[in-house]
Amino acid sequence: MTAFIIACAAMIAAALLWILIPLWRNRTAEVEARERRVAALVTIVAVPAIAIGLYTTLSNWQWDPERRANAEAAALHEALAHLKGRVERDPNDLEAWLLLGRSYASVGQFGQAAEAFERAHELSQGTNLEALVGLGEALFFTDQTSLSGRAGQLFEAALTRAPNHPKALWYGSVAALERGDLRTGRDRLQRLLDQNPPPELQAILQKQIDALTAQLGDADSAQAKTQDGNDPRTIEVSVAIAPEIEQQLTQELTLFVLARDPAGGPPLAVQRHSSTSIPLTVRLTEYDAMVPARTIATVPRVEVVARLSRSGSPQAQSGDYFGSASFEFGKTNGTLNIIIDQVVP
Repeated sequence: MTAFIIACAAMIAAALLWILIPLWRNRTAEVEARERRVAALVTIVAVPAIAIGLYTTLSNWQWDPERRANAEAAALHEALAHLKGRVERDPNDLEAWLLLGRSYASVGQFGQAAEAFERAHELSQGTNLEALVGLGEALFFTDQTSLSGRAGQLFEAALTRAPNHPKALWYGSVAALERGDLRTGRDRLQRLLDQNPPPELQAILQKQIDALTAQLGDADSAQAKTQDGNDPRTIEVSVAIAPEIEQQLTQELTLFVLARDPAGGPPLAVQRHSSTSIPLTVRLTEYDAMVPARTIATVPRVEVVARLSRSGSPQAQSGDYFGSASFEFGKTNGTLNIIIDQVVP
């Protein structure tokens, strides 16, 4: 409606210019000039007044804020009723469930939105991107702790299918930062910034990226080299699932690929993926460290683990599936092959 009012104002201005310019031309006589000025002033007042009067009289737009709000609420209620009737008549109407979830989310009814998106997610067998992101967002607004659980898994699955999806990047970044993966969080914000969002959002994203870069200690690109001048260490890891384990998978799980010091401590490098992306090959690097001072460059040997988490938590829990192998720098060559064939007791 605002755009329409602006357009009306533009047309009124054009009409005024069309009328006024001739009135102000050729000031050859003082009387004529005075008459033209009077006519111009009358036109300035009369044309907008007549236009506004006609519009408010003939238009069906509700100018009263309360009446307008009531009209909008009634229209929304009618739309929701229509969509609910549509899914009742055809429970397999994927598009209707998506529209219903979108409508509930737009009015802040995230519990109902989650139910609608859940149904859409089931109907699409986990392949619909809007259902993935919509369900993840609805779950997050219903329970923010779900970002470390199912909501986070849904956003990771969405990023597997669409690596540059704006909402998935935003929530995926928040999830990464919550679990201490500053580098992944920073990189996802950078990918979001690269999509040229509105200026006010650009400023916020850039501030967060700069803070994370400083925290990671790699603001200077010269730190892309290790102290001995060699390229950063990397481990190429190929992950597969044993058939007997694959048969037990009934839903999408979070896949963590990590390298750790056999002597203990937090992971030296970690990446998060989805079970649906297996088989896959990843490259663990120094930039996948959770703690900048503790990377795969600080130890001569690491244990690499590929683990399917039922809870979505980076910490191993009973019932998780995993596989592991050792990697010794300078001795182990080529791709490290890991088969997920064990269960955490």
